[in-house]
Amino acid sequence: MGDEPWFWDLEWPDVEGLAVDAVEIVDEVVCVDVRSRKLLTLCPDCGADASRPHSTYRRRLADRPIGGRRVVLRLRVRRFFCDNGACKRRTIAEQIEHLTAPYRRRTQAVSRLVQAIGLAVGGRAGAKLAAYLPVRASRSQILREVRSLPDPSFDGVRVLGIDEFAFRKGHTYGTVLIDMETRRPIDLLPDRAADTVAAWLAKHPEVEVVCRDRSSAFSQAVNRVAPDTVQVADRWHLLHSLTRAVERTAHAHRPCLRKDFDAASPERLLALIEPAPPPDDPPDSQIIARVRQWHKDVNDRRDRGENLSAISRALRLDRKTVRRYATCDLDDLVASARDRRPEIIARFKPYIQQRFRTGGTNAAQLYREIREQGYRGSRITVRTYVATLRAGTAVDEPRAVPSPRRIAAWIMRRPEVLSSGERAELDRVLDTCPDLAATADLARAFTGIVRERRGCELAAWTTRALADGPKPLQGFAAFLHNDWDAVVNGLTLQWSSGAVEGQVTRIKLIKRRSYGRASFALLRTFVLAQPP
Repeated sequence: MGDEPWFWDLEWPDVEGLAVDAVEIVDEVVCVDVRSRKLLTLCPDCGADASRPHSTYRRRLADRPIGGRRVVLRLRVRRFFCDNGACKRRTIAEQIEHLTAPYRRRTQAVSRLVQAIGLAVGGRAGAKLAAYLPVRASRSQILREVRSLPDPSFDGVRVLGIDEFAFRKGHTYGTVLIDMETRRPIDLLPDRAADTVAAWLAKHPEVEVVCRDRSSAFSQAVNRVAPDTVQVADRWHLLHSLTRAVERTAHAHRPCLRKDFDAASPERLLALIEPAPPPDDPPDSQIIARVRQWHKDVNDRRDRGENLSAISRALRLDRKTVRRYATCDLDDLVASARDRRPEIIARFKPYIQQRFRTGGTNAAQLYREIREQGYRGSRITVRTYVATLRAGTAVDEPRAVPSPRRIAAWIMRRPEVLSSGERAELDRVLDTCPDLAATADLARAFTGIVRERRGCELAAWTTRALADGPKPLQGFAAFLHNDWDAVVNGLTLQWSSGAVEGQVTRIKLIKRRSYGRASFALLRTFVLAQPP
């Protein structure tokens, strides 16, 4: 094999003094006999040269595959005496730089390959992928290699991004810390307590700017340890809070929108008919019956004085679901259920109801009219529904009234990105309800301040919102005063928490992909470690 040294230089470009004695293929495995040509080695304890041989033994190491075959190095290892009388070590097993490591059955190149597989896809999936490379590695071995990776080093962080992430949503949370200048995670904390964050900040006095959401725990930690640090509130969270305030305002003014809907012409109702849902949607009668029953059970128990937690345990419902059924009108809940699982005729019911009120009681004629607008159901379905209208048992359908979420989305988006139909509907909503018109003006003014980072205008906006805005926007404006400096900085400085939110999303991906029930230390390694 000495006639082809160039090939082995390509296989091990960083290894010096390695001699290849023989190569053979055994059962699709390439076995290579190698040894070191160096005459001495260094003692790992005292650093002295050792050249007096003691003995030799064979060591088998898995190496990178060649030609689709696994490679095994049969390395002849020499042991040497340490002649330094002051050293406690008596014999030394030689290690080949860039090739071997103590107690490892893989070369360093294969260890890096296994680590990269583990960081990319995790343990169980990594074991399946390694078999195709081909590299032998079980999921336990892959995770062991990942755990051996060191934490990435950083000289110091000047602009820090901080946010929480969920180990188990609604129960336990941790904290992720980001260097905003490099956009890389630098640490993970096992909880989101102010004391834990404050302890970390105390060890890093070089932090000058902290980008965060509106969490009180993070602001308390920064104020306690580094009161002179510039705090920046995230702009996305500000817009999100404003959107929720706009949605609450739209929800509070649905009655006046319904009055406008009752006075709508049949032609406008036909224009509002939404695109047809998927043809295989199941009927919604069971869902609506369940909604009505839950609403009755929750409110009956509330009238008897039971709190939300007790009702949640008794009905085996989530506490947030119980709160929704206790605070929302039954009509809104039923409309929401119909939105999720509509009948074929459901989106045409408002038009049929309006035509029926204006004298259009002929079922065959109504069938022909909605057929021209896209109805693909049967004639008997229309006849049955018209019969319920004659009997007075049909439920009014408020589906043509835009939902509060849709109205809030129209208001918060840029006017130029709305379609002509959306702009027309939004204009009609704002013309119908003066409070919603005032809300839209305030919301658009605030989004302009956020997008153009005109923080100097925030004081004038809050004064206007507190004086002229509806209650939800007044509450939002008052809430800004609780964290005023950070909000102004967020609307003025270039820094924002976008990179932090991206890392939180990455942590969710890692948890779903490979974290499972493993330890916090392993998750921390997955998040922080860089591929070798």
